[in-house]
Amino acid sequence: MIINKNSSGIIFLILTVIVSGLNFSACISNSASAESGEPNAVIIVDTNTRYQYVRGFGGMDVGWSNFPETNAGDTELMYNPDTGLGLNILRIMIMPENTDINITMSQLVSGSRPDYYENVKIVNRYGGYVLASPWSPPAAWKSNNSTSGNGRLRTEYYQDYADYLKAFAMNMHQNGAPVYAVSIQNEPNYEVTYDGCLWSNNEMRDFFLQTGHFTDGAPGFGGGTALPSALTMNGESANHPNINDAALNNAESRAVIDLIGRHTYGNRRIRYGNAHDHPTDPKEVWMTEHNINSGNNDGYPLDSTWNLVWKFMNDVDLSIRLNDENAYIWWAAKRFYSFIGDGRFNTDDGKILPRGYAISHYAKFAKETYRVNVTASGRTAGGDTVSSRNFNSSQNDLDNISARATAFVSPDGNVISLVLFTPTSQNGATGADMGIVKIQLPDGFIIREAEAMRSSLNNYAAQEEVNICEDRNSAIVRLPRSNILSLRFTR
Repeated sequence: MIINKNSSGIIFLILTVIVSGLNFSACISNSASAESGEPNAVIIVDTNTRYQYVRGFGGMDVGWSNFPETNAGDTELMYNPDTGLGLNILRIMIMPENTDINITMSQLVSGSRPDYYENVKIVNRYGGYVLASPWSPPAAWKSNNSTSGNGRLRTEYYQDYADYLKAFAMNMHQNGAPVYAVSIQNEPNYEVTYDGCLWSNNEMRDFFLQTGHFTDGAPGFGGGTALPSALTMNGESANHPNINDAALNNAESRAVIDLIGRHTYGNRRIRYGNAHDHPTDPKEVWMTEHNINSGNNDGYPLDSTWNLVWKFMNDVDLSIRLNDENAYIWWAAKRFYSFIGDGRFNTDDGKILPRGYAISHYAKFAKETYRVNVTASGRTAGGDTVSSRNFNSSQNDLDNISARATAFVSPDGNVISLVLFTPTSQNGATGADMGIVKIQLPDGFIIREAEAMRSSLNNYAAQEEVNICEDRNSAIVRLPRSNILSLRFTR
């Protein structure tokens, strides 16, 4: 699916080049959009080397009153795979107002979040996944008698809290909006002055040992499929994910945890092997929250500009390519520094922002796939040898300006996709120009159909022809500085 933007808004088009039966006399197309000349570099896709399953990409509806309401129209714009950005994961807040979750939900839906259920229904309708995360247990069950941070859940209320979370999942099901997974805590290892709760490693282990798979009997839904029960998730760590080691190192508690959540604040460049690499019970690791903004009123108007999209793209690349994480969820999906604007700091309410177009490249081309190996050789457009200095750097800083390429394959092996981007410095002055690049697919992969989508300054998610080589096993693309290009090849 290809997105094309015009002056009246956005129009979503399909541009699929069907190459079966056509003759090819050269590797370079004579299309007006194609560069002439031989490729200066080659990117090689190796589907024999598979890494993690990439479940998907999404954002969060923040339930606090100081954040904009995400209405059903906003959710449709972000999650519709045909006329929207194609996201497939939504994170929602479980509010801690009352020990009776049904009263809390009634107050929420009749108050600040009238589309709470409808937003979940939309994501489910498109085959997506919804994660529900609590910021605090109800105040009556905590050591500080407050939903604000730094108190702890008292051990005598472990089962009550488990029943409360199960009641939430049941409430969602009964209202036609079942969720895929329920977490036990947002950032259990981070002291806050807002809603929060502290948990130690051993406390999380003991909670799961006492309560077991606490969502049993509360139906869930995800990936277009009804589930007997919503999945369980650990406390989503704020920084280093090793706060989950005690629970994962105990066979009984590990067995009742379905998913591992972590945030990439602080300790960012960490592949959490304790979750991924268990010989009999590996876990998906979801990056369930990160936020990047300028932090002050002077900088906020820049957060919705094209040159700051690269900080965000570097962040996604860290999770997916370097940390092997299975899902990426941005903080507030609707915000002036996010996917769609909220009317503040030079953004229009409910309109797609550059970061929204950027995440759409991953959402449309990489979800529900396996990441596979990519190598490159040759030279950049400027004549520099392609190396880790200018291509697929292992640096984890948000201002990394090396060109990036990540490749993915469908579970059946019939579709290969790539997300390529060439970031710049914040002022746009520096960055890798990869020039004309050949994409080499694995031996025996004969291209039948191809799709492409490109985003660049003031030209977001535009349709583009794919220049297929005569062997139908490779293609030629342009990768100038400050571009995002996504490709899909079907055999």
